[in-house]
Amino acid sequence: MIFNSNTLRNRQDRAAARLNEILAPSDLVLVCAGSPIQKPGGLDQTYSYIPHPSYYWISGRRRVEGVMTYSSSEGWKDYTKPHSPEESLWEGSQPESDAGLDLADLAPVLSNDSGRKLYFLGQPSPALLNGKNVASAEETLQAQIRLEQARRIKDPAEVALIEQAAHIAKRGYERIQAILKPGITEKNLRIEYEAEIQRAGAHGVPYDTIVGAGSNAAILHAIPTSRVIKDQDLVLIDAGAELYDYCVDITRVYAATKFNSRQQALYNLVKSAQAEAISQLRPGLAWSAVHGITARVIANGLKQMGLIKSSVDAALESAAISVFYPHGVGHLVGLRVRDTGHVENRNPQKHYGVRLRVDLNLEENYLVTVEPGCYFVEALISDEKIRSQYADFIEWREVDSWRGIGGVRIEDDILITRDGARNLTDIVSK
Repeated sequence: MIFNSNTLRNRQDRAAARLNEILAPSDLVLVCAGSPIQKPGGLDQTYSYIPHPSYYWISGRRRVEGVMTYSSSEGWKDYTKPHSPEESLWEGSQPESDAGLDLADLAPVLSNDSGRKLYFLGQPSPALLNGKNVASAEETLQAQIRLEQARRIKDPAEVALIEQAAHIAKRGYERIQAILKPGITEKNLRIEYEAEIQRAGAHGVPYDTIVGAGSNAAILHAIPTSRVIKDQDLVLIDAGAELYDYCVDITRVYAATKFNSRQQALYNLVKSAQAEAISQLRPGLAWSAVHGITARVIANGLKQMGLIKSSVDAALESAAISVFYPHGVGHLVGLRVRDTGHVENRNPQKHYGVRLRVDLNLEENYLVTVEPGCYFVEALISDEKIRSQYADFIEWREVDSWRGIGGVRIEDDILITRDGARNLTDIVSK
């Protein structure tokens, strides 16, 4: 077990309190781990198995097809598939000493004709869904939201894993800084980063490593290419590290040699936007307000640079700022790179021209990324419809002189505390 029994018991108690808001005493919630997915044409080959995060969080197990059940009358029960000789033969695994109840014993529970309502969460197998009196899609969604509300409060064991992942990522970024110079390719930076974090103990990367040099730094999810980095290039690295499915999500921007004046101004602007947002983080603050803080700082800076010709308020209200800042300020992170919050954001609203992945009020022990950015995206600044729409707000002739500079994004993972914010990734130098 990765987490001790007290940690798991506390999680289960917190989840139970949330679920009890909607459950009748006899209702049964099943949180399912899921099964491996076979590769097309792969015969016995499957993709690397990852348990559903809700199951993993509540059980502490990574067991294929595991199920945790909950009812307010019976509490939590743990069902697992018995260890097979084939697993020992092919994988070298050993039976768990506390394996829980036999998964086969769950079938009679589900066929019970008592009228209890069944809520299937996580990733249930089709065989399980044959149970009677399954909750409606809306009822299931409400249960999922409550479980995720409990899950996104990070406990000390989770924070410790995330901090460990941050130290691993630091090694990778130090490697990048040591080898970054004109002549190296984007792809080589990715290879060296990922090799270094593996040497430092990472179990993997939580998302595809992003490396963008020069104009590629304006591609939000830039896939590293064979592009050779040039003397005057900005290089944007968005790379994390994963440990037992817990991760960090970090972005840094470096100069291939030295920032020129425009690159430095752009970098300083984004850095100040991030610092201003982090300084104001606290329980109760709306996430949309955090985005607004960064958008205003960036809009004000662009006006001072001569890129915005309207008032700052007009640039925000018209969504002209989204031409330069086309994504939200961040998301919840920790147990996977997209932790929770998006499920309940059922009707995403636009804030200054962009939809936020999550749109909620912060609470103590939430972990969020704060990742403002400012870019000169060719697909946006060359679009005649966009140029016409924002002709009264953006000084396009000045924008054209910035073509090819790319963009800057700076990202850290911030734990919301009672007194403000704690940056878990500031050990990675900016």
